[in-house]
Amino acid sequence: MQTTFLALVFSERQINKSAAFSRGDIVKRKAENKMIRRLLVVAAVFGTVCFACIAVRLFYMQVLNYDFYQQKALSQQTRDKTLTPVRGTIYDANMKPLAISASTEMVTIESVKIKNEEQGLLIAETLSELLEMDYDTVLKKVQEKSTYAVLKKGVEKEVADQIREFVKKNKLNCIFMVPDSTRYYPFGNFLSHVLGFVGSDGQGLSGLEAQYEEELSGTPGRVITATNAAGDEMPFAYEMYYDAEDGHSLVLTIDEVIQHYLEKNLEMALYDNKVQNKVAGIIMDVNTGGILAMATKPDFDPNSPFTIVDEEDAAAVEALSGDERSTKRSEVLNEQWRNKAISDAYDPGSTFKILTASMALEEKTISLDSRYYCPGYKVVDKWNINCWRTAGHGSQSLIEAICNSCNPAFIEIGQSLGIDTFSEYVRAFGLREKTGIDLPGEASGIYFSNMGTTDLAVAAFGQNFSITPIQLITAVSSVANGGTLLKPYVVKEVIDSDGNIIESRDRQEVRQVISGSTSAQMCDILEQVVTVGTGKNAYVMGYRVAGKTGTSEKKAKELSTGVKGLRISSFVAFAPADDPQIAVLVMLDEPGVYPLTGGITVAPVIRRIMEDVLPYLEVEPVYTEGELEQKDITVPGVIGYERGQAESALKQSGIKYRAEGSGDTVTDQIPAAGAVVSSKAEVILYMGGEKTEKLVTVPDLSNMSVETARKTLSNLDLYIRATGAVNSPGHVVAIKQSVAANSKVAVGTVITVDFSDLDQQAE
Repeated sequence: MQTTFLALVFSERQINKSAAFSRGDIVKRKAENKMIRRLLVVAAVFGTVCFACIAVRLFYMQVLNYDFYQQKALSQQTRDKTLTPVRGTIYDANMKPLAISASTEMVTIESVKIKNEEQGLLIAETLSELLEMDYDTVLKKVQEKSTYAVLKKGVEKEVADQIREFVKKNKLNCIFMVPDSTRYYPFGNFLSHVLGFVGSDGQGLSGLEAQYEEELSGTPGRVITATNAAGDEMPFAYEMYYDAEDGHSLVLTIDEVIQHYLEKNLEMALYDNKVQNKVAGIIMDVNTGGILAMATKPDFDPNSPFTIVDEEDAAAVEALSGDERSTKRSEVLNEQWRNKAISDAYDPGSTFKILTASMALEEKTISLDSRYYCPGYKVVDKWNINCWRTAGHGSQSLIEAICNSCNPAFIEIGQSLGIDTFSEYVRAFGLREKTGIDLPGEASGIYFSNMGTTDLAVAAFGQNFSITPIQLITAVSSVANGGTLLKPYVVKEVIDSDGNIIESRDRQEVRQVISGSTSAQMCDILEQVVTVGTGKNAYVMGYRVAGKTGTSEKKAKELSTGVKGLRISSFVAFAPADDPQIAVLVMLDEPGVYPLTGGITVAPVIRRIMEDVLPYLEVEPVYTEGELEQKDITVPGVIGYERGQAESALKQSGIKYRAEGSGDTVTDQIPAAGAVVSSKAEVILYMGGEKTEKLVTVPDLSNMSVETARKTLSNLDLYIRATGAVNSPGHVVAIKQSVAANSKVAVGTVITVDFSDLDQQAE
């Protein structure tokens, strides 16, 4: 631009010196030069504006929007693959895997390498079929023209191999398989509400899987590879590799064997009692707060958590469409996944009397010498509050009042404490706050905002306020363990992939609620509830079981639905009473078989659980003389013995016998070796012959006494194994038999018969 200007100046000088140019030419030439200068100025301004625009644009792209355009460039020049970490394993207390991550594969696609539309349609059709995915979803991925996209995770090897065959056959370079892992629960429905489950992306959605997501999930790794203009990967030298960090594992306080015992018995209770609104159970170590077992039935399979288990619920969802169907499905699934043991608050009923009595003994407002009179009701603020026994219990001691579960007596006990002291102990037992157990979804109960004298009266025997099962068993465990409230927990250790302990949990004391002496008194009293009181059907021969029944009304639901007689039957117990190790709580929400009381419906469940768990924990039984007479005996095998040898073996085992035949050697016997029978059973020895092969018809033993049932079976050469309240002084009858009536069985078959004391049916 400067050079042009000098040229014009030089030209103008030449014109002035030359006489050859006319005056008109000079004027014309000046005008042209002036125009040229104007054009040059305009060009300069335009160039400056353009340069400024470019500079502003570059500043916007390289400074203000640097991250965005850097990502754009990287997406074109590199390929970034995620390496999935292995999710940590969940073990039971004995290191048995309950949730593991199995090796699978992830299918990815580089749609930019798809040659034409025809090839894309073939890929979409084939992969949607093999991967069981929606065709339109796969087609969308195919048409995106991306350098890397995930089609599906958790693909099993069989399917992955089929995809490889498809890729090889069609010479495709756009579909790849990447190592992956899938969550797997080897025991299916087992412990499902506690373990929870993961979603399709491997993230924990409920239970321990959600609570410990950060510990279990690990850190994903990355492989960043440079690509050329064709989208192909550059040599290895251009690759950056970041290892995935596997997740930590959890070691639970849950014992797989004890959990199986709990679930087995809850399943039986669910169907035997036709329970309408689920059953729940917890087994706790009273000395640590560790949860040994926890279950809700019915449950679900965490391997397929989005499958609706209940057939009626599934049909109800299928009958809907659109948003209504989606909403209903969500409601049903959330209810299916709900852990009733920690998420549902309920009126505890008479089980709460354990705590009321403990409060009053600790405050010395009552003593073992206290006496109460029950005419069948108690008047409070002009309200008649009934006892479950409408005829009344008459005059009774404190221990008798607790064993009888007498409401009027407990109204007086509550009144002796007063509203303030009673409420303070409710707080001290941890019933006005969550326990803090390491599981998601824990609820808190509902207590009186402004308690009155009538409220105190009904609260003293566990009505008109609500708590959760985990709150109740935690409080009762404090009564059993010497008076210390402990924080319940499920995970005792977090360990890394090498087995090193990252985090450890043990007994965590919250507060001392009652003294050791009060605790000892309550243990003795509650043992008597099981031996002679309303809990007689929880009695276990050889073990000192302490506990309390509970039957609470569901008034709110009765009012809202118009359905009468809705109850929650429950029982909370611990054992051994003289050295408590475990506490067990079981609740049946709306049982459908009468009578609905905890003493009839739940006490037998507690007994069966204790019969299973206490021997497993190696708690030694101690039998009284009376129990030894009733104790079951294992039949020894004496086939092949001489008569004298057989007599000696049977006498040593305490079993009577009779011989059939005149031979010198035992050739057969009934029942078979290893059968468990009553000590009053008579073994038949066949001397020189074989036992009869005839079949006999099993009688209906319902409502028979123990002795009548034994004689009835003995007359048919069948044997009884009596369980339940066999030693109870009350009205004991058979309620269940292991072989159905009218079935055909071989002579010598042992039939287990469950007996119940019906004296407690009204509680």
